[in-house]
Amino acid sequence: MNELIIHLHIPKTGGTTLRDIVNRQYSSENILTIQTIDKSKKIVKALSSNKINQLEIIQGHLKYGIHNHFDRTAKYFAIMREPVDRVLSSYYYVISQKDNPQNLSNTKKTMSIYEYINSGINPFLINGQTQLIAGNICSIDDPLIESNELLDIAKENINKNFILTGTTEKFYESILLLKRILNWKSPYYSRANRTKNKPDYSKIETEIRNFIKEHNQLDINLYNYVKKSINSKIREAGKDFARDLNHFKKINSIINPIFGLSRAKRFFFK
Repeated sequence: MNELIIHLHIPKTGGTTLRDIVNRQYSSENILTIQTIDKSKKIVKALSSNKINQLEIIQGHLKYGIHNHFDRTAKYFAIMREPVDRVLSSYYYVISQKDNPQNLSNTKKTMSIYEYINSGINPFLINGQTQLIAGNICSIDDPLIESNELLDIAKENINKNFILTGTTEKFYESILLLKRILNWKSPYYSRANRTKNKPDYSKIETEIRNFIKEHNQLDINLYNYVKKSINSKIREAGKDFARDLNHFKKINSIINPIFGLSRAKRFFFK
């Protein structure tokens, strides 16, 4: 039996786009998509042994450790994002949606990013990527949330049980490496779930960026660790990879609108 593959979708890292790619690589009956971490245990417990053995891939908002529920060997992959940009993306995505349960704004005032982070309503704004890869979800007042112990666990999990941890900033390269590792057919795509009317994150006030950095030191450390690793993998892949990458980018730029139109049709006519 082949290894079970688990796509750990970290919020605001391009994971929805990657899920679209995954859905074109496997038969639908061999894919299990889990929308939220809260539902993951219940969904997994309800699976029959036959269904578990049939699955090729599980994907969704998960934390590391879900493989312990299965009597199968499993390997993970994930995409990380530069931590400050990821937190900013989460904030602007939420305030763009009036009915989002995380949106603490009212008719008189839009919640500030300080209010959003300090509220604890979304614990993944503080070292959230490290939490998920470590498999430990922490409340905002849990000392572990900013502890090097959490970082060490995340790094150990990556080294032991991840076939790839890519980055949003090198999304093309990450996807192409996954294609090679998992023998995917051409993983062309269009970007999904993008926040509208967002500012240029590089021009956000230094005070705000420093505030986010202060509360995401573990994520910054883990992101740099992953970035170094994927850069090494790209170098090791050699000239053939560079050639394939250029070809992939060119073809994807042509095909991109087709996938965007297909997604729009599914949304309006579902």
